[in-house]
Amino acid sequence: VTVLLDPQLRPAAMEEYLANMRTLRSYMNDLEEEAAKRSAEEQRQRTAIDAHDSDIALVRAQAKQVSDEAEHLAKARAHVCVEMAEKQGRIASLEVVGATLKQTLDLLQLEITSTSAKLGQKRLFYTKTMETLSVKLQEHQGWLDSDKNKMVAIEPFAEAPMNKQNIFEGKRYEVLNLGGSIDKESDVGKKLLDIKAKGSQLLLEISECKQTLEQESNITASFPAAVQEMDKKSLEEEYKALQGDGAGEAEYFQSLEERIIKMKV
Repeated sequence: VTVLLDPQLRPAAMEEYLANMRTLRSYMNDLEEEAAKRSAEEQRQRTAIDAHDSDIALVRAQAKQVSDEAEHLAKARAHVCVEMAEKQGRIASLEVVGATLKQTLDLLQLEITSTSAKLGQKRLFYTKTMETLSVKLQEHQGWLDSDKNKMVAIEPFAEAPMNKQNIFEGKRYEVLNLGGSIDKESDVGKKLLDIKAKGSQLLLEISECKQTLEQESNITASFPAAVQEMDKKSLEEEYKALQGDGAGEAEYFQSLEERIIKMKV
């Protein structure tokens, strides 16, 4: 203040004062610029931090998504493994069923062939037996007709005069005729017994054939209803279809494994 009041010192003091004011203003401008720079830097850093936080949040979200996808993939893989095990079990069961059907078809074919041969033999035997019986019945009918004619031949001797010679000759003829008739009746009885024995044998064989057919019917009845309604060709087609299903399921499992491997990568 003393300097400012002194007229001699006033110009120099004013210049120094102005210089100090300029220096102060310059310093304040520098401070303002520095403050502005720091504010801009802080804003830039804050923006970078916000962006970094956003990136971190995005990474965390992506990590959670990847974790969820991995968990979902693990569940899907477990489900696929269970499904594959079930399908493999079904394939094994279908293979067993197919093998059983094939064996059954083979056994049925053998049984049909054997039964057809037996029936053919029985039919031939029955035909020959009926022909033999027909021939024997015709022979018996011929013998009976012959005996009837011979019995009619006795009547003239009964109407002739009853002298000793005629009586003697008539008695001798009757005895001879009676002896021949007894022999023929004995032969007829034997043949009738033979016919009855053969008839009993035929009835026994017919009963055995019926039992065989009933056994075959019981074996066929033990099959499932769908198998009973199907013929041999349909069963063979079903067996081939089962084999085709097994191959298709195997390809499906292989494609599932390839998809799982791709998802892991």
